[in-house]
Amino acid sequence: MAKKHCFVYLRDKDEFQEINKTDLVEQYFSYLAEEPAKLESYASQNGSDAILLYNGEENKWTLVYAQGSGIVTQRTARRRADSARRIGILVSTGERVGINAPLVVLSNANIGDLSKSVQSKYLPHTDLRGVD
Repeated sequence: MAKKHCFVYLRDKDEFQEINKTDLVEQYFSYLAEEPAKLESYASQNGSDAILLYNGEENKWTLVYAQGSGIVTQRTARRRADSARRIGILVSTGERVGINAPLVVLSNANIGDLSKSVQSKYLPHTDLRGVD
């Protein structure tokens, strides 16, 4: 049986940290299944800026911003989540989970292209001679 993992984004540390308490992880996933909008307020009550959930059974990442998080925090959390989606996250058991798994953002915040760095936005249009 594939395991579920939960990570909280802390703006002060600029990273996602794994939650190792099974009951708290189950609480986040139960909110995700029953009432996803409740995750935003639950995250802010627990002092998180964003929540990143990985469901090993579905091989899927889910990102939820905490209620009241600012645009800069959302952009940074989204970039960190995109990185986790590509390379996975090393968990406490020593395994890397979520490599190349799809990412779903449940929050209604519309940050569009702002989640992408300038380099990745313009990289396809450059070569060694400069910008085309």
